[in-house]
Amino acid sequence: MNFRPALGYLKAAFSDNGTPSSSRLLTLLHSSVATGVLIFYVAKTHLIPDGTVLAGLGAFTTAHYLVNRATTAFGKDQTTPAPDPAVPDAKI
Repeated sequence: MNFRPALGYLKAAFSDNGTPSSSRLLTLLHSSVATGVLIFYVAKTHLIPDGTVLAGLGAFTTAHYLVNRATTAFGKDQTTPAPDPAVPDAKI
């Protein structure tokens, strides 16, 4: 059985243009936790949770990805270079 195509797909799915994406991996982890919580809740109460519980689990699951995308959208992921001490400030 050849797993190379599946591993290549997973590597591409959890990366941004070839670089590993921690937000996608954390989203996978939190999705697993939220799924476990949802199954536990339904098993204990025998009820489907309301929209507030589902919205909370959804926010918990996607918060990392949202923060990563928001910093990219507003340009906060770029670092500004430190000023060169050899060049004097030209303000008058």
